[in-house]
Amino acid sequence: MLRVGVAGIGSIAQVYLGLFAAGKIPGGYVTALSSRSPAHLTAARDQFCAPDTALFTDYEAMLHSSLIDVVMICTPHNQHVPMALQALKAGVHPLIEKPLAVDADEARALLDACQAHPELTAGVLYCRRASAAYQQVRNVTSEHLIGQVKRVCWIITNLYRTPAYHASQPWRGTWKGEGGGLLLTQASHQLDLLTWLFGVPKEVTALCEFGAERDIQVENDVTLHMRWANGATGQFIASSREFPGTNRLEVSGSKGRMVLEDDKNFHMHHLIRDEREFAQNTTGYFGPIPHTEEWWSRPEEPNEVQQAAIVADFLAAVTEHRPPLCPVSSALDSLLVTNAAYLSAWQGGTVPVPPPPGAYAAELAKRMEEE
Repeated sequence: MLRVGVAGIGSIAQVYLGLFAAGKIPGGYVTALSSRSPAHLTAARDQFCAPDTALFTDYEAMLHSSLIDVVMICTPHNQHVPMALQALKAGVHPLIEKPLAVDADEARALLDACQAHPELTAGVLYCRRASAAYQQVRNVTSEHLIGQVKRVCWIITNLYRTPAYHASQPWRGTWKGEGGGLLLTQASHQLDLLTWLFGVPKEVTALCEFGAERDIQVENDVTLHMRWANGATGQFIASSREFPGTNRLEVSGSKGRMVLEDDKNFHMHHLIRDEREFAQNTTGYFGPIPHTEEWWSRPEEPNEVQQAAIVADFLAAVTEHRPPLCPVSSALDSLLVTNAAYLSAWQGGTVPVPPPPGAYAAELAKRMEEE
């Protein structure tokens, strides 16, 4: 059983602490907590942990206490990379809350540190990768059941947030506090899945609405157009100001089409012949191509099930000396797309992925100076 420390005692940390307390995360147990607030530490220990759980107001002291093997970093976005680097230096396995970082260049420094410490495991809490539905999507794409992917379209607009939500904490909706909006927070799970399932696009063109109908600085409405190196194209449409919203992933390939709605309902078209072969050999003008259809559903999983699964997988990865479900190298992919999308929206035009080194940080600094 691995000994786990938790750094940062906010709402997401309390979710994980509750899962440990309920015995839903095998492979580890909480031995230490770290926060700048003594009151938060005491309250969290009393609610979720054993009485002998060590409390630290100094993160470095927890890392060097010899009381933990793994640290879960549940602090603000811009602290993730520095704290993970400290953990690696101290010989502790870091598990980082999403997003991995704000700036992909900074995240690359963490990736370099991970490669310099092969004896340690580092991962990111993109829990949707543990979803049975998206595991099935990955199987469909990796086994080429719909052939070569031609187009991907994800509409994820069921992320509704009210003005009261943004006003609940002074850091919400600010460049300094969060480093971004929809792309880094509410929709970052889906962007992570997009790159995990289909790879990193070579370029992105973005249309972002900043503070649309909300008193915030960051984006809350996004349309991304992407192109992959193999010629596939994609759209990613996200919003936190629409109700009711949509969650629909549509993947069109040379051998059919797959649609996943609401993370559970599948609709698949299987072409009898690959479209490319059919097109080269038919004398018809419009098709149709003979095909079969099938529908099925996966049981809907609460977030807590996926959250427990991603942590349990990481603990098992540490024990088994294997990569976790979401290693740092893979979590970096969606951050590269996010940085490129911001640059595209700010500067106009299409931006390559990865974007030019330093370009994103320079543009972000300008917006922080304006706050």
